[in-house]
Amino acid sequence: MNDTVLIPQRKKRNFLSEEFIPSSWQAIEPYYKELLGRQILSAEELKTWLGNWSELESVFGEYSRWIYVRTTIDTGDDKAKADLTDLFVNIVPQLSAQDNLLKKKFIDGPFTDQLDPQVFSTTIRRMRKEIELFREINIPLQSELSLKQSKFNEIAGTQSIQYNDAEITIEQASVYLANTDRSVRNEVYHKIGNRRMEDREKLDELLSELIRIRNQIAVNAGYKNYMEYRFAELGRFDYTPDDCLKFHEVIQQTVTPLINALFTERKQKLGLDELKPWDLEVDTSGKQPLKPFSSTTELVEKTITCFNKLDKYFGERISIMNTMKYLDLDSRMRKSPGGYNMTMPEIGVPFIFMNSANNEHDLITIVHEGGHAIQTFLTHDLELMAFKEAPAEIAEVASMGMELMSMEHWDIFYSQSDDLKRARKNHLQYILSILTRTCLGDSFQFWLYSNPTHTAEERRKKWRELQRKFGSNVVDWSDDEPLHEINYQRIMHFYEVPFYYIEYAFAQLGALAIWRNFKKDPAKAIQDYTKALSLGYTKPIPVFYETAGAKFDFSKTYISGLVSFLEEELGKLQ
Repeated sequence: MNDTVLIPQRKKRNFLSEEFIPSSWQAIEPYYKELLGRQILSAEELKTWLGNWSELESVFGEYSRWIYVRTTIDTGDDKAKADLTDLFVNIVPQLSAQDNLLKKKFIDGPFTDQLDPQVFSTTIRRMRKEIELFREINIPLQSELSLKQSKFNEIAGTQSIQYNDAEITIEQASVYLANTDRSVRNEVYHKIGNRRMEDREKLDELLSELIRIRNQIAVNAGYKNYMEYRFAELGRFDYTPDDCLKFHEVIQQTVTPLINALFTERKQKLGLDELKPWDLEVDTSGKQPLKPFSSTTELVEKTITCFNKLDKYFGERISIMNTMKYLDLDSRMRKSPGGYNMTMPEIGVPFIFMNSANNEHDLITIVHEGGHAIQTFLTHDLELMAFKEAPAEIAEVASMGMELMSMEHWDIFYSQSDDLKRARKNHLQYILSILTRTCLGDSFQFWLYSNPTHTAEERRKKWRELQRKFGSNVVDWSDDEPLHEINYQRIMHFYEVPFYYIEYAFAQLGALAIWRNFKKDPAKAIQDYTKALSLGYTKPIPVFYETAGAKFDFSKTYISGLVSFLEEELGKLQ
């Protein structure tokens, strides 16, 4: 399959030397000095200057991202941790100050207004906001913050349990939560929970420290709290905090009742007096857990075949990554939990990281991250780094849209029609939970940063309160409240990328609209999806959604229509 794959080559550098490695500030500084000192005499020279700056960003970006990757594929890699520390202590602080000067040079320059607004307006808008936010006093705080955020992976990467005379990761253990033997589920659930409880204080102390630093950064920049600062930092120009709060309520009103109905049905089918948290993954008809593949090699091969069914370009991109060994999929000891697609901006080939435990969730993860990867390939030839760095509201449409469109070809993973039907049903129910979970998480973060001096106990109390609002009232947590109240500690985003959460809900609705279009006209939906992804961040978010065949719409009418569509599709799978 891979014999005919053409491996991308790094493009010839125009500004940097071919041998340049940005491993120290001493090596990087001369290029910044040249950019800052260069005289620009025309709009064309300005474009050349921007291209040179972008090249510097892409080379450094790839170098620094490989350091991060190394810290996640082995949380015990001392060399990787030392390199990360060096990066955030000795290089990034210098870069922050110099980047701010370059942004000012660009924004204040006499030829910026001559650039095509159809191409540059989103970049100029974002850059102006970044200049407004910059404070030199925050540079050491941001460096400290970056280092502390990496501590989450160090802690979570050590979590494992003993089961069946073997030490296994939490991801590997989670497979047993779909076991048909309830006593097995109960035992493994509590082994996982007890292991997480060992790190409860450590993770609470870490989150408290992160909140303290983030709040100080916001205050230094003239903001009342970190929530308001973070909205500006994330470039949320197309919606407001109030829009998010209204969105939370619409989802709570339209989706939470459906989840309660599904859990009530689950409880009845399982014949239980009480539905416990370890009863949520098992098949209600008593069938064994779904097994869409038997090895990561098979997972990759089937994913390539599935993507080829959608568009040959999609399948070829995954083949390229596989050939280049840019896929790290197996779960193992000392590996960070979770999954991600890491863009490598100079070569243009992304790296996918995940923790496969050979279950149906791994299929979702690889097609999700595969959607991100496709956008990376589609945007690589855009002129500037700034054009390629799409915000999460856009990027997550790429991933979630791929989940739903690929689902039409999951017969590649499930040869039995009953298994295929079950997998599709499980995924659509999972989508409903994503909508409520993201609103729960976003509400939680609104509270965390509006009340930055709260205690860990107050934090747990608020989490319990919000889980009652957005979560199911059918699941019985009465015997496991200590575990229930620290579930937020499982969410990496709260530690590493705060407020990157509500975007999943926005994007999920965008993906549902794309899937609805796909079911009517697959070729047109793929064409619109590809066209939208190719825009990167050259257009505002609403224009991206419109190009993809969706709407960036928070109204109850629009959301209810998409939820009704999802409900109808679920009904077809009964």
